[in-house]
Amino acid sequence: MRLESLRLHNFRNYADVNVSFTDGIHILTGKNAQGKTNLLESILYLSTTRSHRTSEDKDLIKEGEQAFFIKALIAKEQKTEEIRVTVNEKGKNLFIYQNPVNRVSDFIGEFNSVMFCPDDMNLFQASPRVRRRFVDMELSKISKKYVSTLYVATRLLKERNAYLKQERVDRSYLEVLTSQLVDASVVIMKQRHFFLEELLDKCRTFYRQLSNDDTDITVRYLSCVPFSDSEEALKEALLKKYQKHQDRDLLLKQTTAGIHKEDFIFEMNGHELVSFASQGQKRSVLLALKIGMIHMIHEIIQEYPVLLLDDVFSELDSYRKQELLKSLPKEVQIFISTTDFVEMDDMKSDRRVTLWNVSNGTIERC
Repeated sequence: MRLESLRLHNFRNYADVNVSFTDGIHILTGKNAQGKTNLLESILYLSTTRSHRTSEDKDLIKEGEQAFFIKALIAKEQKTEEIRVTVNEKGKNLFIYQNPVNRVSDFIGEFNSVMFCPDDMNLFQASPRVRRRFVDMELSKISKKYVSTLYVATRLLKERNAYLKQERVDRSYLEVLTSQLVDASVVIMKQRHFFLEELLDKCRTFYRQLSNDDTDITVRYLSCVPFSDSEEALKEALLKKYQKHQDRDLLLKQTTAGIHKEDFIFEMNGHELVSFASQGQKRSVLLALKIGMIHMIHEIIQEYPVLLLDDVFSELDSYRKQELLKSLPKEVQIFISTTDFVEMDDMKSDRRVTLWNVSNGTIERC
């Protein structure tokens, strides 16, 4: 798929811009704080309905305004689609072909993008919540079932926590909430497990290509119960876990075990990557994960996502830049932000390259 056009209205520092894009590589140049990252953020937002920089949609509204919208024309193999997201004080509205979309799971996947930004370098040393968010966001791009089940599980967890805070708790009703939460949790655990297996398999391949070594990259899935291919075995184990924690949950008035406590530990040759790998190795692993995700999306939906590289391309040496481009089919549309075009001089590619200047919330072709 390809982003054909993008309109931003009152998004971050953009008052109103409308720009068209071809295939190939688009390089966004300009000084810091001019809107390069904001533009890439808007593209990612269209594919996830969430910002990678803030959890509050109101932070995305231009200062002094009450609402924003992002509208895009997406070229796919078989058709061209118009999608739009509008956010105001009442909430978020999603549209496909000007038709309202009531469920986020019906919107996510209509347009896909994969981003690599400086904050991604914190993935390995950050809190488990950051790694869960990474898995949730990437997995949501390829599974509508995951999106809808995650929404249900999140709602049930909030309900259970709210009920635990009640002065009097009916344990029978608590068991009903717990059983419903377990049903959703099992679906999420199974999808997370198989997703990580597939993604890490691809990551190993592309890491070897980028780094020219055969280091083994693995991930340990730290769940509250041992993983099992059997859905019934997982349900039974989770129910026992919740029963074991019930008194503690009642005392602390919150759910102390479950999928919201899981973690994913990345390892290199059996050692925790966070303490064993160099910065260069971490960057290569992250890049391999992103490339793997691009190919995984294509395998499932038969469309390549758009790749967004926010101020990270300059951190790669000439060899890795070339290997990155080699690992990506020419159908992949790429957006790269940089403060200095000179950094891109060693990027040899037979793809169409378009240079843009971003300045104070405007974007113009150079």
